[in-house]
Amino acid sequence: AMASHETASGASTPFEDHADVDEDHVCALCHELLYEPVAIACGHSFCKQCLVELLRHKQIGSQALSCPLCRRPLHAQREELIPCTLLCKLLQKLYPDAWERRKLAADQREQQSNSSTGQLGLFVSDSVLPKQRHRLHIFEQRYKALIDRVMRGSRRFAMVGISRSDDAVRLADGSRISAFGTEVEIVSCNGLADGRFLIEVQGRRAFKIADHALTDAGFVEVSVNYCSWQSDSLSSGDRESDEGEVRQAAQSAASLVNEWEQRVRDWGYEQFRGHLSMIHTDLGQRPGTENGDALALWIAALINPVPGLGVAPEIRQQVMGASTTLERLQIVTEAMETSMRGMVKPGSWKRAVLPYCREQFRHLLLLGLVVAGYGVRSGFEKACKAARGGGVLG
Repeated sequence: AMASHETASGASTPFEDHADVDEDHVCALCHELLYEPVAIACGHSFCKQCLVELLRHKQIGSQALSCPLCRRPLHAQREELIPCTLLCKLLQKLYPDAWERRKLAADQREQQSNSSTGQLGLFVSDSVLPKQRHRLHIFEQRYKALIDRVMRGSRRFAMVGISRSDDAVRLADGSRISAFGTEVEIVSCNGLADGRFLIEVQGRRAFKIADHALTDAGFVEVSVNYCSWQSDSLSSGDRESDEGEVRQAAQSAASLVNEWEQRVRDWGYEQFRGHLSMIHTDLGQRPGTENGDALALWIAALINPVPGLGVAPEIRQQVMGASTTLERLQIVTEAMETSMRGMVKPGSWKRAVLPYCREQFRHLLLLGLVVAGYGVRSGFEKACKAARGGGVLG
C-alpha cells in the first residue's frame, strides 16, 4: 500500500507533496519517511528522534511506556537507540529526495541548537530555567496558534515571565516582560477536541531578547541572543577579576546546597513525598564547582522549582540577568541563606503560631481594604449629594 501522509490539519508532510512512500516505511509517530530508523523489541521501527521524544515522557508519576502500534511494553534507554544501518541505506536508495529533505531538516535543527541567535514564538507565563519542567494548559487563541506551529517544526518556543524591572521589555499591548527568558522544548503534547492543548515543556537555553514583532497568527515572535556564559566556565566579566574568588564562591554555594536540602527534607517542607527527588530527576546531576554559571542555574532551579516549595525567594529572573558568574553565585547563596533563616524546626512554637498569625494578618488586611473601599464610596456619595444640593450637578 502507498500513502501520501497528511498532518492533523490536512497539510501535506514536508518530505514530498504526494510522494508514493510505502506505509511500512513511514514512521507512525511523525508520519514522515523513517529517518535514522530504530527497531524496538517488538519489531516495529520508528525514527530515532521520535523515540527520543517518546522516552522523555518517562518520569516520576507517568504511565509505563509502550509501543505506539502494538502497545507492548517499551523498555529502552536513549543510549540504546542505535539506527539500523542496513535499513538506512535501503530507504536512502528507495527515496533519495525524501531522505535528503529529512537529513536537511535534521541538520537545520542541529544547527539551530548550536546557534548563538534565534527566532522563537513567545509565551508569557512564568520564568523557567534550563532543565526545569512545566505543565501548561493552552487555551488562548494566540497561544494555540503558536503551539500548532511549533509542533510542526522544532517543538521549541520562548518562555518569559512578567517583569517590573527597569530593563523590562514592553510589548505592543503594554505588558512588561523580562528581558531574559528560556527556550523551552515540548516533551509531551495532548491536543484536545476543542483545540486546546495540554503540554509539558522543559527548559533548554537561557537567552536575552533582542527584538520582537507581532505575527499574523496573533502571537509575538522574538529575536533572541543565547547567553554565551552557559557554555563557558567563566563569564567574560569574571575573567578580569580573581578566578580564585569565583571558585571559592562556587564551593561555598555547593556546600550550602547540602545543608539546605537536608533542612527541607527533615523539617517537612516538601510539598509532597519525594518532591526533592522529582526535582533532581528533572535537573540531573549537580554541576561541579569548576562551572560556576551552570552550578548557579542548577541551584536556582532547585530552590525555585515547578511546582514551588514556597521556602525561598524568587530569583530566576535575577540569576539569568546577572552579568558575572560571581554575581550569580552570590545571588543563589544569599537566597539559600535567606530561605534557611525563614525555616522553622518541627515542634517549635513558631511552627504552630506563625501560620496562624499570617492567616490572621491576611484577614485583617482584607478587612481593611473593604472598610477603606466603603469609606471612599461613602465619601463620594456624600460629595455628590452636596454638589446636587448646591446646584453644581444637574
